[in-house]
Amino acid sequence: MHMLSDATIFTQVRFWVLVLCSLVCPAAIFVTLFVRREFSKKAVLAFGLLLILLAGVDIFVLRALSLEAQATPSLADDIVFSSELSIALYIIPAAFGTFGLNMVSHVLMHYLKQKEARFEAHRQSAQPLPIVNGAHRNRPRAPGGPRMRPTAVVRRRREAVQVVANALPRDPSATERRRATPRAARSPIRGS
Repeated sequence: MHMLSDATIFTQVRFWVLVLCSLVCPAAIFVTLFVRREFSKKAVLAFGLLLILLAGVDIFVLRALSLEAQATPSLADDIVFSSELSIALYIIPAAFGTFGLNMVSHVLMHYLKQKEARFEAHRQSAQPLPIVNGAHRNRPRAPGGPRMRPTAVVRRRREAVQVVANALPRDPSATERRRATPRAARSPIRGS
């Protein structure tokens, strides 16, 4: 025989656990997520796992309450927990569980991308550098544009030209003549 307090589901502790797990705790988590500026990946992972756990507890409590609602004499219990309206109550934990699962997968994808980048960096550092052939077809190309020379090759050629230019004997009178001659006279094409 049920006690007077068990005449309705709404006075039981399980109902208030349901309210806590389906409304209060998820709302507090989402307010915290939107109010704070930054989170560590561990905090996001913890919030995601907590949302999944709350969704599981919520579904378990909903199932237990729907079974107890059939045994109580109150019609309000039957309307909320044993009718079509109870399907709407299952949507709330499903949504929070989905959000939690997305948060957990976001953190896991971040760590997996980091590990893939480390693996690629390690693999590239372990590979010997390829021997570069002097053929022109091995030059890198700009996307959709003409072939470009690697910057190291261009730099070496500039340095070589500079060394050769510095090694040549200078004729001081040639630079003095150049300074004294007007620019129009030096130009091979003269204006008419």
